[in-house]
Amino acid sequence: MTKYSDKKNSDMTPKSKTKNAWFKFFYVGGTYDIFSEDNRRVFIINLFASVGVIFCLPLGILSLIDGQVLLGAFLLFIAFLYAINHVYLRYTHNHTLSGNFVIYPLYLLMIYLVYSGGVNGTGHVWIFCVPAVSLFLHGMKKGMIELGVFTLALVIIMFFANNHFSEFGYDPTLKSRILFAFLVVVFLSGIYEYSMSRFNQELKETTAKLKLVAYTDLLTSLLNRRGMLQRLEASQYTSFHLLLADVDFFKRINDEYGHDVGDYALTELAKLIQSSLKEGDLASRWGGEEFLIATCNCSEHEAFEFAESIRERVAEHEFVYLDQRFHMTISFGVATMNETTSLREAITLADSHLYNAKRSGRNQTRIT
Repeated sequence: MTKYSDKKNSDMTPKSKTKNAWFKFFYVGGTYDIFSEDNRRVFIINLFASVGVIFCLPLGILSLIDGQVLLGAFLLFIAFLYAINHVYLRYTHNHTLSGNFVIYPLYLLMIYLVYSGGVNGTGHVWIFCVPAVSLFLHGMKKGMIELGVFTLALVIIMFFANNHFSEFGYDPTLKSRILFAFLVVVFLSGIYEYSMSRFNQELKETTAKLKLVAYTDLLTSLLNRRGMLQRLEASQYTSFHLLLADVDFFKRINDEYGHDVGDYALTELAKLIQSSLKEGDLASRWGGEEFLIATCNCSEHEAFEFAESIRERVAEHEFVYLDQRFHMTISFGVATMNETTSLREAITLADSHLYNAKRSGRNQTRIT
């Protein structure tokens, strides 16, 4: 993996390396090539914090130079806090707490700027960045509540406190215009956040459905081949037994009763298999009329007996579809995946043993 990464980095152009470095900075060491909600939030929160440092640090220094000590100290403190927040986010990736360290100091800074006037009485122009940040970090419900409290604080500061508006000789209507403009931005930001949250929810639901389709057999609701392989390859167990089953003379069922009955038979068989599983076992429709079962925490003999119990249940079960009644049997091939036999090798062995069961007369289980 390291050699591959080194080769990949060596093949990158200087422009690509610079872009890669910036992405790594804003994703604070996270994996930026894998899209996820957590990665997106880490990226944007770190971007907010970085922008805060970029603006607050020079403005704080300029304020100190101009003799506005309190304003300068406040801005430098916010810049320092956001810089620490970047470090915290890099080591923890706790975007929830980190987001609080972005928005609550921002609320306080905006209130102070509206009260004091900031640099040359322009402090109030910065409040319009608050709604978008608040709604992104805290969502629609909590964000709107906090913006309501923030708006109330603005009303108190602008209309009932001794603030900078009279000092700089602004038109008396400016305060109400600022408030109305702020409410418009809150309204528009709320609409955008609502539409984005709905879109993201629908995207998550669609993704879940696509994953279900990708890994589940639609007829039987069991795992499909891809889903079974994915679960087996990701399994924490290093040893388990594979039971590969095939319906005997399934073509006869389709030819005699029709494909609807054949589909019913596979669905009913899947239910019998599913109801036989123990906790931790997996079952899949491997393809056509073949089913693959994986069982663990048992010996090879117990796996053989497990396959036999399913085979006997199927043989004794009467399949009923409308006025059609019939029986069918299945054959099993059993193999073991362990430290010396890989998953692919175990599947090949199970298939070979299943072939032996078929060749030996069907309706039986073979482990050789």
